[in-house]
Amino acid sequence: MTESGYKSAHRHADSAFLYTLVWGIILSCFSISSYGQSNPIDTIRESLYDDLDSLQAIFLDSVTVVGFSPTAIANRRAYNVKSVDVSALHNSTTDIAHVLNSVPGARLRESGGLGSDYDFSINGFSGKRVKFFLDGVPIDDFGSSFQINNIPVNIAERVEVYKGVVPVWLGSDALGGAVNIITGNKFSNFLDVSYSYGSFNTHRTNINAAVTLKSGFTFQLNAFQNYSDNDYEITVDAADIHTGKYYPDQKVRRFHDKYDNKTLIFQFGVVDKPWADKLLAGFTTGKNYKEIQTGARQVAVFGAWHTRGEIIMPTLKYEKKDILSKGLDVRLNANYNFGMEHNIDTVHARYGWLGDSIQYPGLGGEGVLPSLYKYRNNIASVSFALTYSINYKQQIVLNNVFSHFNRKGHDDIFPDVRRYQLPQKNSKNIVGISYQYAASDKWNTTLFAKYRYQYSYTTLMENDPANPRDTIYTDVNAVRSKLGYGMASTYFIRPRFQIKVSYEKTYRMPESEDIFGDMVNREANWEIKPESSNNLNIGFSYSLPAGNPHQLHMGVNGLYYNAKNYMFYTFSTNQNKFVARNLEGVSSMGIESEIGYSYGKLATVGLNMTYQDIRNRQKHVFGTSIISDTYKDRIPNIPYLFGNADASLSFCNLFSNDDQLTIGYNLLYVHDFYLYWPSKGDIKTKYTIPTQLSHDMQATLTLRGGNYNISLECKNITNNKLYDNFSLQKPGRAFYLKLRYFIGNNRFY
Repeated sequence: MTESGYKSAHRHADSAFLYTLVWGIILSCFSISSYGQSNPIDTIRESLYDDLDSLQAIFLDSVTVVGFSPTAIANRRAYNVKSVDVSALHNSTTDIAHVLNSVPGARLRESGGLGSDYDFSINGFSGKRVKFFLDGVPIDDFGSSFQINNIPVNIAERVEVYKGVVPVWLGSDALGGAVNIITGNKFSNFLDVSYSYGSFNTHRTNINAAVTLKSGFTFQLNAFQNYSDNDYEITVDAADIHTGKYYPDQKVRRFHDKYDNKTLIFQFGVVDKPWADKLLAGFTTGKNYKEIQTGARQVAVFGAWHTRGEIIMPTLKYEKKDILSKGLDVRLNANYNFGMEHNIDTVHARYGWLGDSIQYPGLGGEGVLPSLYKYRNNIASVSFALTYSINYKQQIVLNNVFSHFNRKGHDDIFPDVRRYQLPQKNSKNIVGISYQYAASDKWNTTLFAKYRYQYSYTTLMENDPANPRDTIYTDVNAVRSKLGYGMASTYFIRPRFQIKVSYEKTYRMPESEDIFGDMVNREANWEIKPESSNNLNIGFSYSLPAGNPHQLHMGVNGLYYNAKNYMFYTFSTNQNKFVARNLEGVSSMGIESEIGYSYGKLATVGLNMTYQDIRNRQKHVFGTSIISDTYKDRIPNIPYLFGNADASLSFCNLFSNDDQLTIGYNLLYVHDFYLYWPSKGDIKTKYTIPTQLSHDMQATLTLRGGNYNISLECKNITNNKLYDNFSLQKPGRAFYLKLRYFIGNNRFY
């Protein structure tokens, strides 16, 4: 290089650095933390704190700017968060729930095939301890037609999983974590249509579309349908219900397990107006039909009992940055669910796995009593958030979420029986405030507090001690309030070597389902208490600099929590339903690790493992001074060692410059664990959920730059017996074909 060229290159470098510095400061002043968007701290780091390789590129004839994707920005936050870019999975037949199942520390447990009941856990926290959001809007109470195991992956850009400590701006009383499904905020014109067909007569259809005019008017549509007969083969111990003859280890097909779900999400409004960055009105509607094949265990067989559900929910969204002054943002979300659920059990009969049945005379059902119960889980939810950036170093967030649950029901078979018309109301308000300070581009810390208030009301029934044939009805109410607090901090030892520490003293109020039951498989428990927990997370991560074809990422996270009045579901007295109960205390120590490698666009490989030691800390038997036999036992019916592995190969330019063939492999491993307390029972006869090992493969052909896509998948290649829950066998080997068509502008940022 000549002397003049050398000086020119240095001038070029100085100008480029100054340009980056100026824009970093400008963007930091105007960028406010939002759902799935970068906050000021992330913007500064993205603009100024890139690795040295990107600065070396300045001395070339052109300037190369290396930044971070929204997924990478989320992963670099102070919270223990894992962000998964799901856009690469849009050609697969998976759903949101199974995407989450590959996240370190996360575990999805299903009771069967498509549409079955599920339980999702993060580091051992499960049930309602983990909250779900769609673009920051709570979806836990959307009804049975909108569940994470029926939402197609195409609806999302990425999914963020917060473990242990949950940010204030999500506005929840989650005890163990939260999942935010981010659909993307770019208003462009596109059409995304897909259809898949597979084993067990499974059909899945998905349509996503958006139109945005120059005037700012926008229209968005998301529609999806799921159907399956779920008639897969299982192995059971069957008996002839006529003779009582016993047939162990019989291979039979599920015969009453159909699932049909249809959901439509429609939004319209304006964007980029002086008075609103976004103003959208819309509604979510859908319905589902679900047959009930078994109870909590496969020994209880049903042949006619089923449920129906529908959702009718209007929604309103409003967002505006710099609403009264620069740096002040406002966001409002509101919805009300008018949906209804139906529990239909009117066939007085008994069914068996061998295809036999007995019809009984008179009025009855397959349960204890016949049921034609209809109920509305009317749920109102309003969230309001203010975010103020004092400067590029400091930010304050104030968030408030109010929700109200009101179940109204009646049974057409027993229209005058009061027990089916009891009021069930539950109101909850959560207000949170946080303060974030970035001392430098290497270090930032957030302090926060959350206040929870809950009011519940119902009517209890009990037999009159003086006259057992009479029932006493008593109106009761309960008020609960709790204040929690916490912090999250991160420090970059090197540009690509990060350490995170987060802590939260948190509480979870009982959910409506815990208090009132779900009218199908879960009983009510008015005496259930709120639980609290001290959650601590420490994590390290390292990745190689960008620009190199060899990319490596490694991460290790340790966790500790100590929960009081731990809520968990166990079998009811007759073991045909579940009921929520409290343990005096539960503690857990765990570690999760992951490593991922990629070589350009050619190959990727990844592995993660999770170990969690969850122990019972209730020292005495309930109501006595007797030392419990299960004190310090590992909590039963929870996996403690599990992991995932994946690999893929991509071949580009097969037929033209825009074609690509990708072949992928996934492995799931779950170590065996006890169904009941380890200290009880004989080691040779105790019930165990066996070790799970599942292999999946997929091949995807992308044509014309992604306009046309064909995917073929095989799940559970080796046809292993898989059980997430004791005796509830999951599907065996299954094949699926998916066709997808996409046209339009880039859908996401």
